[in-house]
Amino acid sequence: MKQDETLWEQGIAVIGMSGRFPGANDLEAFWNLLSRGVHAVRFFSDEELLQAGVPEETIRHPQYIKAKGVLDDPLMFDADFFGMNPRESEWTDPQQRIFLECAYEALENAAWVPDTYPGRIGVYGGCSLSSYMLNQILTYGRHYASEDITSLHFGNDKDFLTSRVSYKLNLKGPGVTVQTACSTSLVAVHMACQSLMSGECDIALAGGSTVTFPNHSGYQFQEGMINSPDGFCRAFDREAQGTVPSNGVGVVVLKRLEKAAADGDFIYAVIRGSAINNDGGLKAGFAAPSPEGQAEVIAEALAVADVHPDTVSYVEAHGTGTVVGDPIEIAGLTMAYRQWTDQSGFCAIGSVKTNLGHLDCAAGVAGLIKTVLALHHRQIPPSLHYREPNPQIDFSNSPFYVNTELTEWKSGSHPRRAGVSSFGIGATNAHVVLEETPETESEACIRPWHALLLSAKTETALEAACERMVKYLSTRPAIPLEEIAYTTQIGRKAYPFRRAVVCRDDAEAQLLLTRQSEVGRGCNPDEVPATAWIFLPWREERITGLLELCRTEPAFYHELQKTLEKAENVSGLRFKDRLPDLIADIPFQAQLNLTPCMRVVLSLAASYSLAAVFGQMGLVPDLVGGEEEGEYAAACIAGCCSLEEAFRLAIARADHEEGGTAEEYAKTVKSIPLADPRIPFLNKEQGCLSRESVLAARSRELLYAALEEAQKDQRMRVVGLGALLHEYCSKDQATLSCFDPYSWIETLSTLWVDGTDVDWQARYVLEKRRRIPLPTYPFERRRFEIVHSGDVAASYPAGPKVASNEELAGQADLGHSETEDPRRYVEQKLIQFYEEVLGVQQLDIHTPFYELGGDSVNKMQVISRIQEMYPIPLNMKAMYEAQTVAELTDIIELAYIELLEQDEEERGEGNHDESRFIGKT
Repeated sequence: MKQDETLWEQGIAVIGMSGRFPGANDLEAFWNLLSRGVHAVRFFSDEELLQAGVPEETIRHPQYIKAKGVLDDPLMFDADFFGMNPRESEWTDPQQRIFLECAYEALENAAWVPDTYPGRIGVYGGCSLSSYMLNQILTYGRHYASEDITSLHFGNDKDFLTSRVSYKLNLKGPGVTVQTACSTSLVAVHMACQSLMSGECDIALAGGSTVTFPNHSGYQFQEGMINSPDGFCRAFDREAQGTVPSNGVGVVVLKRLEKAAADGDFIYAVIRGSAINNDGGLKAGFAAPSPEGQAEVIAEALAVADVHPDTVSYVEAHGTGTVVGDPIEIAGLTMAYRQWTDQSGFCAIGSVKTNLGHLDCAAGVAGLIKTVLALHHRQIPPSLHYREPNPQIDFSNSPFYVNTELTEWKSGSHPRRAGVSSFGIGATNAHVVLEETPETESEACIRPWHALLLSAKTETALEAACERMVKYLSTRPAIPLEEIAYTTQIGRKAYPFRRAVVCRDDAEAQLLLTRQSEVGRGCNPDEVPATAWIFLPWREERITGLLELCRTEPAFYHELQKTLEKAENVSGLRFKDRLPDLIADIPFQAQLNLTPCMRVVLSLAASYSLAAVFGQMGLVPDLVGGEEEGEYAAACIAGCCSLEEAFRLAIARADHEEGGTAEEYAKTVKSIPLADPRIPFLNKEQGCLSRESVLAARSRELLYAALEEAQKDQRMRVVGLGALLHEYCSKDQATLSCFDPYSWIETLSTLWVDGTDVDWQARYVLEKRRRIPLPTYPFERRRFEIVHSGDVAASYPAGPKVASNEELAGQADLGHSETEDPRRYVEQKLIQFYEEVLGVQQLDIHTPFYELGGDSVNKMQVISRIQEMYPIPLNMKAMYEAQTVAELTDIIELAYIELLEQDEEERGEGNHDESRFIGKT
């Protein structure tokens, strides 16, 4: 068994994490809690318990323990972000809602966007029995539960935990719900690792969720059972009498190690091996543990990991603090380790349950995240409430000791390694072997200017995202800004409200992000501004910027070298050999000595190369134009001629302007057949190109006129390549230019803010850049719950009252003015149906169903109500495809008109009365 060797080709990398635990709403707070040795279990007053709905007789019971590990307001949820309507959010178990939020945060922490990820992303996880359904819905919302069993089922059944995440986040790998009681989430981690190793998916999320209700509540102590009599978990201590019920949610993001290293992922730690098993029937009872079963799963995980126990210096134990369970766990660990080592007292153990209590289905992933963070920080946090060992545990003759203080995790001749155990009631056991991240090196930062990109679904969320980034930058000055910028560019989904800051360092970034005047702006994906690319000559004073681009943008430099190779074949000039020396020695003007022909060729090559890199990043102009040699770059990009032909034309013009004959120039021009442009020219006359030198001035004049006209169009972005566009047109007009590192990234950032899709990864295709964990999306949560059966709209503001069926029928009978219009009557009924199904208020009859958070199930619920209200033949296909109240009204109205016409034909009448439209109802 290998002891010291680190194998890049073996293992699963932990590349992202998210969690919400008692006393810690994020992982930074979680590590702070662990490292300081905080006991996060809450003790409640009688008033708090009564307010939460706990019966008074329960509170007064002498064995009722008023303690529990709780989350801060678990009913809060950002429904709008996930496209969930208020009614669906109310009916969805908070442990599933929070798991969804954590899954999204974990992927952002890993800096991967599902919509653009080229592989498959799977999700494995489990949750506890829905006490929200039992306590909130069936107690307070029984009327609605009896009406809508489908929503009750979809929102609360464990089966839909992972499939909901797959649906909402667009994950196309396996979505598997795992249920093994207390070991659920660590078993989910094991299954995710197996899926990655078998190739079923390329990234896997794994975790668990337990959120019980009432949130503020205690538990009944029973002698001999798992729960503690005083609200403390004293794992492995002689005073240990059990654990404490607790809530929490945790998710990790996993990827094969060699793939994570190749992709530049941030790696928190490495899973070297894992195993699961079951004790079977050879134990005292169904809920009893077995040391043999636990020893077997630990030994198997060590063997799979190819790790010697001597090199494992910490084990995060299951550690429930029970009189029977703790000695059995240490016995099982010792049995496993003694297969390979006789050493004693070298491996620390601890239990996160001493901090948080028992998180049930989230317990395993909580222990895993704790241990991953410990490896990352190279510190072992204390296990709490331990003074003397349980007399049934012989620590002195075992490899283990309880770690009671925050200690430096020392390294030896091998990487830091740890084990994590989780054992479920029913005896499905899981063990994972972890190792610290192998040492890696990232490429040196080469760019003087960096673009930080932030976006959100609302303007207020964007402001919050900017605040989070400022705080992040102020507390992490050692992280390279280039890696931060890279992560914001390739590791975040672009939402409609966007902001970009171009900066040189952290201080400038913070200053720009805090400027109130520089607010982000929203963009409409259906109204992205058109772009016109104007190719301008690279004058002598701009060549320095060109060489800076070569030095700082490898993709551009690579493209320029390829372009210059073609130029050399056409012109006989030599550029490629000179470029490296020129790039290494800037400023260089005294050494350049470019002839007019060389300048023209270099200018054309630079413009074409910039355009080529833009194209690789997914940018395509709607119009093109150019001046002098830029005219030929535009022609090449528009598809009028090849790159070699563009060089021939530019060289011929340069020779002519330096004293060549008009006949020679005309001969070259006529020898090159020009195709019709695939991309229109800004100046349509320029599309034919300037055939004679006498036309050049006229072409320039027409270009500038067209440019001035284009800039008046607010939907047009004009981008100058090779020079500052303001030098060629009015400075009052908003334009973009691209001729050096700053203007390059400023142009890209502005186009992105406008709403243009930019493939930022293409910019870094020749570089080895690293993703890093950054602040995640600032959810704008609101409270969603069913308070009592009489409150239909508990989670949202009350809207205008909609008349009931009886009121509307009575108004119809009386000829009330509000219902004299039959169409208005139907619209009111449909609005009422929408509100009942979706829980939204103040509907606009033209708002599409999907924009209100509706889905196919909701649509069928609305249609079912329509069919019950209007028992006439209706076009079901048309109703299902209809998106708005107005469209559904059209369908119902048409059906009634057809029915009335048919009725009149049978009666032999020649006209029909639309007032019967209501009467039929």
